[in-house]
Amino acid sequence: MAREIDAIKLGLASALRPENMTERPVFEHRMDPLSEVFGSMKIQDAIYTRLEATAPWGFYYPENREPRIRFGLLVRGSALLKLKNQRQAIPLSAGDVFISILSDEPFTLVDHPRSRVADYRELRKLEVDCVIHYGGGGAPTTLVSGSFGIGAFEAPLISTILPRYLHLRLEQSRSHAFQSVLDLLAEETAQPGIASSRLISCLYESLFVYAIRAYAISPAAPPKGWLAAMSDKHLSKAIQAMHSGIDRSWSVASLAREARMSRSAFALKFRTVLGQTPLEYLTQWRMYKAGGMIRSSHMSFSEVASAIGYVSEGSFSRVFRQASV
Repeated sequence: MAREIDAIKLGLASALRPENMTERPVFEHRMDPLSEVFGSMKIQDAIYTRLEATAPWGFYYPENREPRIRFGLLVRGSALLKLKNQRQAIPLSAGDVFISILSDEPFTLVDHPRSRVADYRELRKLEVDCVIHYGGGGAPTTLVSGSFGIGAFEAPLISTILPRYLHLRLEQSRSHAFQSVLDLLAEETAQPGIASSRLISCLYESLFVYAIRAYAISPAAPPKGWLAAMSDKHLSKAIQAMHSGIDRSWSVASLAREARMSRSAFALKFRTVLGQTPLEYLTQWRMYKAGGMIRSSHMSFSEVASAIGYVSEGSFSRVFRQASV
């Protein structure tokens, strides 16, 4: 046994010699771009309302002037959602989720096309402990709706990579975890307890991320855009590499190797799906990260420049100012 221990020690000592050590660990951590984007998003002023409606009922939600993310979960019953710029109403069933992402477009929600529509601001006057009872006494419908704001700095990025509206039907493939979040949200708004507001804010964030995940793999997801690129097995590897190694000196060729594609095929596919070249995307993300560093830390321009891969503070300063215009 002593000999075996001595052999292990000798092997470890040999492996730890400088000449046998690599500059990078064997298992390199890769940043998940979706987590990074949503991790930078700061939820502000989260609110919720539980509407207990009985037929006939309907309300009009006016134009929203603040950059907020609004959502609705139909717990029971059915409804028709009518967006201002769409001809056809969207039928909603129990378990459906709809999300408005930083859109100021007004909408109408009714149980029937001929139901009278009230101004939502008037309904809010009926609210007691975050619950509104409204309607004509017929078939019941329960809607949990809420919204939260995000910082003005993060809003442009979120608007760029996500659609304005999401509608996720119950019959779509829904993970157990996603459904659990919805069930918890429905239960917590029905029977609020200690620290409910904090828990509901956390559930909002989880609901939002799960909804984006579900949408990204659904047939409704568009074939172009950031989510489409993140769902592509080749392009996602290149984007992940850029996010993980933002300070590296990337080229189209080196990114193509990360994507396991030829240089020309990679460059064409990247531009087709994302509408910009790989290096344009890299610059855009670097400037976003630089803005966050400058806002949230005491780093100097030269330190920020080095952190995101610029050798020259002057070249970084020029690009940063152009991106800020």
